[in-house]
Amino acid sequence: MQVLKQYFKEGIIKVKINNLDDLWILFKIIENGDLVKGTSTRAIKQRESQSEKRIKITVLIDVEKLEFEKNRLRLLGTIKESSNPTIPQGVYQPITIDIGDTLTIKKENWKKWQIERIKDAVESTKKPKLILCAADYGNATIALLKEFGIEYLSDLSKSLPGKREDAKKLYEKSREEYLNELAKMLNEISQSKNINKIAFGGVGFLTENFRKTLEKFPKLKNKIQLFKISAHGKNGVNELIKRGAVEKVVKGSRIAKETKMVEKFFEQVSKENLATYGIKEVKKAVDYSAVEILLISDKYIEELKEKEMFEELDKLMENVEKQGGEIMIISDEHESGERFADMKIGALLRFKF
Repeated sequence: MQVLKQYFKEGIIKVKINNLDDLWILFKIIENGDLVKGTSTRAIKQRESQSEKRIKITVLIDVEKLEFEKNRLRLLGTIKESSNPTIPQGVYQPITIDIGDTLTIKKENWKKWQIERIKDAVESTKKPKLILCAADYGNATIALLKEFGIEYLSDLSKSLPGKREDAKKLYEKSREEYLNELAKMLNEISQSKNINKIAFGGVGFLTENFRKTLEKFPKLKNKIQLFKISAHGKNGVNELIKRGAVEKVVKGSRIAKETKMVEKFFEQVSKENLATYGIKEVKKAVDYSAVEILLISDKYIEELKEKEMFEELDKLMENVEKQGGEIMIISDEHESGERFADMKIGALLRFKF
């Protein structure tokens, strides 16, 4: 995301959308009642006798509904201002936002966590793109790390012969061919998607053997950092994230931050130490000014907004910020976030109360 103008004191920010992650972040940040200015099209009848003609217009709408689907964000609301004087105020008008578009958002009150999300999106454009690969002999999973989750790109599955004394050469050759095929696949994906970095996790001795294979792929070798893991597939990808591989390859990853915080939260819950969860217990912690970090599942926020019950949680978040606490919205698009979604809301505490 690129910030073109920002006047947070006046509640205004203008941004350019660079990727799908940016659209997802805006979907989470824009709320009913916000004013959004962007371009759209509308059917206009020039004269009574003429047929309608669809023209491009710039409109400011009062947002009433948001939809995020098919790699685009759609906002619906009533027109407050229009570049075409023939279009009256108060009529409904959608704005469909695609990658490459610009839009201006005006809020009565920007929350600290919303501003942080935009800052994260801006910073993410400066970071190298990262692929995760978790492999064992015969099975490998390749995934792209995104700002809001993980996109699984490809799997490599091969049936390899077992290790027998009478077929030792075939056993070794089949493994070598498998590693070569995996290296070629990673090389092709990294080139087609303009990937700068790869975190590669291998089970057992695969990592050492793959290191030798990389000698044949010098460009790929310069992008890869190798790690030992205990599982392949999606479990292996999640293990790479939990073990800090992402942070070692790309500093400041949003998914890595969320995963680290969620794991810390569950650790404190299991110890019955400096953590609490559930809306009643969290409210109590806020009353005691005991909340250091408030964790909220984005799924829970969507649920409350749909039921028009978000106001109470919004006030709670505001109180945490006033007390100097931090707010972290947890995406359910990765393994740790999906696990936390069942908790809905939790807090890491400064002290027991």
